[in-house]
Amino acid sequence: MHERVQKILAQLGIASRRKAEALIREGVVTINGKVAQLGDKATLGKDAIKVRGKLLQTAETVEPLYLAFNKPKGVITTMSDPSGRPTLSDYVSKLKVRVFPVGRMDYNSEGLMLLTNDGAMAEKIQKSRSIPRVYHIKVKGHPEPAAISRVMRGGRIGEHLVRPNSVKVVEELASKSFVEVVLTEQSASDVKALFETRGFLVERVIRTSIGHITLKGLKPGHFRYLKKVQLEALI
Repeated sequence: MHERVQKILAQLGIASRRKAEALIREGVVTINGKVAQLGDKATLGKDAIKVRGKLLQTAETVEPLYLAFNKPKGVITTMSDPSGRPTLSDYVSKLKVRVFPVGRMDYNSEGLMLLTNDGAMAEKIQKSRSIPRVYHIKVKGHPEPAAISRVMRGGRIGEHLVRPNSVKVVEELASKSFVEVVLTEQSASDVKALFETRGFLVERVIRTSIGHITLKGLKPGHFRYLKKVQLEALI
């Protein structure tokens, strides 16, 4: 099938679509010996597509892989970092297949991420506006119902309108609390910013589930394999 080269790279798990476009801009992707440009098309198995000189495998030889990963705090959700900070590749480097994250999570947030080499599946999940994502936010103090209501009303954070599906206190400690927030579109950084604009002092942000996929039994820095049907069920 004749397709845009960045789509081919994403489908083979070389990189996400956005990262694949960046690789093309860098000039490290070639098609039949010529440096690829954004918009160029090729046919996998017929055209010689290389990334940094390495010939791509055909789709039939690449096994789709799906992982649930418990991201620790202080990890960059990319596969490499020029500053030398910990990245996702530090935890999945022993895999035989290259994977990339489905979406992003900021440096200080923790919890569930999905990793895959299936670009088409990743794109479907990221485009979906109906997958509930559950966050547990550790805040100082014991929030009053009025404070929870202010979070529930949502608000604009930068260019995003953050509107929770539900907000409730799920655990009270001696001087702190865990508040559970359910959303369908926003990122962990949006959730943290929403709480802070409502006067909360946020200590931790943990994503505990994406749809029916949860962190249960998954220690920080560890991953477990998922079946394709589990991701299909999300969308």
